[in-house]
Amino acid sequence: DRVVELRSPRGGALPPGGSSVQATGRRVADLTAAAHLGDRLRVSTTLLDERGHRVRPTAKTDILNAGPELVRDGRLHVTLATDGMVHPDDPSWYYGWVHKRNPRTLAGVDAAGRTVLVTADGRSTASLGLSIGESAEVAQSLGLRDAVNLDGGGSTTMVTGGTVINAPSDAAGERPVGDALLILPRRQNH
Repeated sequence: DRVVELRSPRGGALPPGGSSVQATGRRVADLTAAAHLGDRLRVSTTLLDERGHRVRPTAKTDILNAGPELVRDGRLHVTLATDGMVHPDDPSWYYGWVHKRNPRTLAGVDAAGRTVLVTADGRSTASLGLSIGESAEVAQSLGLRDAVNLDGGGSTTMVTGGTVINAPSDAAGERPVGDALLILPRRQNH
């Protein structure tokens, strides 16, 4: 629980048993001010609902980091500014991440309540990828009533039965990632 290294830019391998705390945007300065080599770093979290009220997670609570929203109630509903995707002081970020075609991962629910997962390969001559707007259009064309963008780029990987079924864009292939959405069979009690 002690700070053993500070990195800028963030990311990279961790020592065995280690963990990382990372910040982006205006929170980088806050974390930099709080983290000092050799000190203990106290980390606390609070989960809030859409109205700002505290949520107390239970064993049945699932949390998914996603954004921007793409489709709401069957209509295109790209919420770039609300979801922090617009950086007025860095227009190249918007172009590179939102407007430019990249590998994308989408999740949504159709009218029958089925969960639909989509990976769109990119950054190659065989697969160009999607912009965020195009991602929303694909989700809507698949009949998704609600859909969000998940982590993309080199992290866009779909695995079924232990086999990667898409073509990840990193030159080395499958990228180690810190988060994943898993769909597992229900346990059968006999």
